[in-house]
Amino acid sequence: MSSKQAQRNAQKRAAKKEAAEADVKSSGPTSDVNFTEHLVELSKSLISESCILQYAPQLPALLQDNTPENKQDIEEKSKTIFAELGEHLFWHNPLGLGQPATPEESKAKWLEIKGLELDMGPRKKKKETGNPSLDRIMMNVCSYLPQYLLAVLVFAALHAFLFRSFFACLPWLCFYQMAALLIPLETMPQVPQVPLSECPTKFRVAGAIAFHGFMLLFFAFELVWKMNFLWKFLLIGLVSFHAHSVKPASA
Repeated sequence: MSSKQAQRNAQKRAAKKEAAEADVKSSGPTSDVNFTEHLVELSKSLISESCILQYAPQLPALLQDNTPENKQDIEEKSKTIFAELGEHLFWHNPLGLGQPATPEESKAKWLEIKGLELDMGPRKKKKETGNPSLDRIMMNVCSYLPQYLLAVLVFAALHAFLFRSFFACLPWLCFYQMAALLIPLETMPQVPQVPLSECPTKFRVAGAIAFHGFMLLFFAFELVWKMNFLWKFLLIGLVSFHAHSVKPASA
């Protein structure tokens, strides 16, 4: 009886060990290297497909070609670019990143974040390898990087406006960028004394891209030089806390 019982116990221990190893293999997190590679590739995509890199190189051709025979073509092309800018630089994606590509995608992503389950972080299982908390943060950052960057922009603009100066450039440039795209191309009946239709569309496009470019420049300026260590620590902490506390949609 004792030998049979010992054999059964050994079999149970072996089965538990195999089950634990299988659980770690199946649910174990992706390595930090893979997360880093994915984050680098995502960042490259967001930058390479951004508005500033797509449309800024087209400005010289629009502004320098002033021949009468091409005037109509330039105007039509400018109107197309202006409409595309309005589609990309909407209020919930003012950074003009490669993703989300449309307002609908952006709204869907924000609704997805809103619906994430709040579980205050993963609990490490016995014999589990790796760092599940760090993996949770990296997974959410990779999934919602454009949304986190917009949150950082809002934080930086509020910091500049409330704690540095009411005349800080970043918040005003965000406003000017939105105004440049929301003001219609045609003269408005409410203010007929402002002849908007007489302004060539290519100058409206140039103005919107200029405001956007300066906004990105001062965004980096605020983060790197004007925000002290404590504010940066708080910002990183808030993003990390959210990424750690919500359960990824794919989990």
